[in-house]
Amino acid sequence: MDDPIVNAAQSAFSERLRGAGSVSEHTKNAQAIAKAWRAAVHALDPDRFQIEAMVSPEFDQKIDVVDTATACAYEFKVSGKNAWAEFYKDVVKVLMWNERRKQKLSRLVFITDEDHGRRFLDAPMPQAYVDYLKAQGLEVVVTYVRHV
Repeated sequence: MDDPIVNAAQSAFSERLRGAGSVSEHTKNAQAIAKAWRAAVHALDPDRFQIEAMVSPEFDQKIDVVDTATACAYEFKVSGKNAWAEFYKDVVKVLMWNERRKQKLSRLVFITDEDHGRRFLDAPMPQAYVDYLKAQGLEVVVTYVRHV
């Protein structure tokens, strides 16, 4: 997939701090990667991409990036740890977005760290869920960033 949003995620991920050891350092690193990614996406076209788009005020949940031209949501779980839980939560955010809006999202691209996420997200249950969602009209793509 040659997607500029995914490419921006890979670039931000590749620039991560190396050798961070403590939980606090890892958290700060993940926050810095996410911030760099959102800034890069915004720079692509600030009128097209909504950054941290509010799902609905009562939920206090945001979608990382919404591409208004393609009706596509992007979520980036920098650390692949617990990616499976974040994946399901992010799908629910898109479903709730669609429940409360006229302009529906037709696609979700979930981006995460390959080293930690692939073994959980390429498993039979998440794949069956992706197939189910597609039958319901929501395409879900899981893609991975790699350590380079």
